[in-house]
Amino acid sequence: MNLLFVLSDQQRYTALGANGNPVVKTPYIDRLATEGMAFDNTFSNHPLCSPFRAILLTGRYAWENGVIDNEYEPRRDIPTLPSTLRDAGYATAHIGTWHLGVGPYPAEDRYGLDYLAALDLKFNFFDQSYYENESGPTPHPGWSSTVETDLAIRYMERHQAEKRDQPFALFVSWRPPHWPYEQHPDEYDIYDPAAVDLPANVPAQMADFARREIAHYYACCTGLDVEMGRLLDSLDSLGIADDTIVCYTSDHGDHLSAHGYGKPFDRWMHPSMRASKATAYDESAHIPFLVRWPGQTPPGSRSDAFNGAIDFVPSVLGALDVPLPDGLQGRDLSAVWRGGPAPANDDRTPGADESVFLMNMANGWPDRFQWVGDWRGVRTERYTYARWYHGERESWLFDRLEDPLEMNNIAGSRRAKPAIEEMEARLHRWMEATRDPFEWGKRGPRGFVDVGQRWADPERWKDWGTA
Repeated sequence: MNLLFVLSDQQRYTALGANGNPVVKTPYIDRLATEGMAFDNTFSNHPLCSPFRAILLTGRYAWENGVIDNEYEPRRDIPTLPSTLRDAGYATAHIGTWHLGVGPYPAEDRYGLDYLAALDLKFNFFDQSYYENESGPTPHPGWSSTVETDLAIRYMERHQAEKRDQPFALFVSWRPPHWPYEQHPDEYDIYDPAAVDLPANVPAQMADFARREIAHYYACCTGLDVEMGRLLDSLDSLGIADDTIVCYTSDHGDHLSAHGYGKPFDRWMHPSMRASKATAYDESAHIPFLVRWPGQTPPGSRSDAFNGAIDFVPSVLGALDVPLPDGLQGRDLSAVWRGGPAPANDDRTPGADESVFLMNMANGWPDRFQWVGDWRGVRTERYTYARWYHGERESWLFDRLEDPLEMNNIAGSRRAKPAIEEMEARLHRWMEATRDPFEWGKRGPRGFVDVGQRWADPERWKDWGTA
């Protein structure tokens, strides 16, 4: 069985037709839900670009994999998903946004990937350059997502021509709908800002601006959907659709002005509000996840099982019948992908059947002080809870049963005391089970926990110190 694992960048749970959005047009991704399973409670445990990607790579949280923020590289002495699959006989490839190092990429920098076509990251999605293993960067004209889909299709065609008897694991990582949202082909500019859905947690002062942004954001989502259709068509034309598990997700969501948040470059805002992600809010942490596993996943099914990015590695390996390496910190939910029950909790995953562990470990870029801060949180069906290191900010508690848009923080109210005690107990169980150094770890001059992290680009940050 092959694997095609596709992810976008900064696409929140609600930005899919399959998840109930009546405005955004995503028919090809919705087809995955029709032919497979959609998950309603999947979360980015660490809703920031590189930390999420390191979790997907290693199946371990940041204090175990070394990527506490966007500028660090993963440890090299632990198994990875690509290396485990390669050792099991798979051809392994990743195309698109890598965000876990800087090119070029010799074998020792690819973490088990036979082929890496890594975007030379710039905040422009047209006419980009790519490193292909040790070569590059080589310019590729066109919209980056189309270029990456072209590369992915060529990879599958070449693989089927040359190594048909060997299974492949291909990861495709598109950059949109990350800002700048207007970086999409004109043909997808089909959304009227007045018609987009605007939740009530967007301040009135930001409403017109937010509608314009969301219109472009949806245009990016529709553009990605077309590329997803090309990938699915390629599986069909190559005759391998029935032999390929297809997964679709995103690294985290996007506030899109919800709760009054702006962007990192909005210097007129207080630094703590210049965050389009990396919070415990639903818009940031709640992500889409769809699986099509031919002959196994019940078509048109939905799951409300709580799960996070930490569960992707063991679940993929379980689905592919590959033994799990030691040290994984999530659960194998491949039985859920088949329509069965989730496995029982164990000492590593306390309460995982009804909660997800959330976090941010650093300030977001070494020179961005006062950003979202160092926090830990827990999400359950009813509550969103988060608290900051040494109480440097007011804790959060949102009762999503009464307040689904998380607009009323009740953490300081007397009536919330039992809920606070319950959620704090849950949080402590997660931290103890995962060996989280949040409360006891050694911290550096900027307050980051020192877990032996290393810069991905040491020359750029050599004068900062890693913690």
